[in-house]
Amino acid sequence: MTKRERVEEAWRLGRPDRVPFVPAVYEHKARLIGRTPSAVCRDAGLLRAALARELELYDPDALTAGVDIYNVEAEALGCPVRFFEESNDVPAVEAPILDGTGGLGRLGVPDPGRDGRMPLHVEAAGRLHREMGRDMIVRGGLSGPFSLACALAGTENVLVATVEEPEFVRRLLDLCGRVAVEYGRAFLATGAGIILFDSKASPGAASPRVFREFVLPVYRDLVMPALAEAGARARPLIIGGDTTPILEDLLVSGATQLLCDAGADLERFRTRCFDERMAVRVNVDARLVHRGTPQEVGAEARRLLRAAGDRPGLLFGCGVVAYDTDPANVIGVRPG
Repeated sequence: MTKRERVEEAWRLGRPDRVPFVPAVYEHKARLIGRTPSAVCRDAGLLRAALARELELYDPDALTAGVDIYNVEAEALGCPVRFFEESNDVPAVEAPILDGTGGLGRLGVPDPGRDGRMPLHVEAAGRLHREMGRDMIVRGGLSGPFSLACALAGTENVLVATVEEPEFVRRLLDLCGRVAVEYGRAFLATGAGIILFDSKASPGAASPRVFREFVLPVYRDLVMPALAEAGARARPLIIGGDTTPILEDLLVSGATQLLCDAGADLERFRTRCFDERMAVRVNVDARLVHRGTPQEVGAEARRLLRAAGDRPGLLFGCGVVAYDTDPANVIGVRPG
């Protein structure tokens, strides 16, 4: 099987020749070519080189064109992003740009062909797809609406507003949903796929009530239908942490693949995703991958694969790989 065939067979709940390997390599890919995340995320040539090295070293079954995946859309909307020229720290949004509800009307959906670093990532994903898309899935990373909303207005402010100014939150999430759709359409137009990241919506950061009342509707009614209409047959939704409390909502979000991260109820995810004919990615804990030994990582990977059983629709990886992680630990995650 090609890598593409392997992943697509898992998405169809078929039985690929082996479990697809999809580690979460973002800022870590900069280490693989001896550069900083701040350099790689702003240079198309370095990003392509880092992705090529990721493929060579780890042999994953899909690639994602992204480094600081939660910053790109926020920056295009006007958020200042701090880059680190002399360290390996991951770039970060310095401050929200919305102070209350007043400034929301001034924000519009950025143009992925022109604004910020959106064009760089679209071009990188499109070029890789043209080079290897016949045999391998290349995706563009999209910030989910809730994570983008928190970048624009501040996490605490957004959470308070879900109680005190719920209509503001709904308007903000509508804007952020439309940003995800437009950015996603730009990737899809190149032939690349998409993958959504929204870990600010995890129950560890926002309550299940917030997800059900505010986040779920924007996925179910706006983002996922629009991306499907634009040609995204696969719509993975990646929310880290223990998302067991919102699993039933995730199953009706319009996503086609979910994440069972470290700490989540693997048996419940495995059973409910199979019941609903949905693929699921199971993760080795990123903390173990960062600080453990290759032997410890490999033992945990084997344990999780045994626990996941032989039901179809399984993909396997790890949480976000820290910049300074030993590559042997990432290799240790790989299914045999």
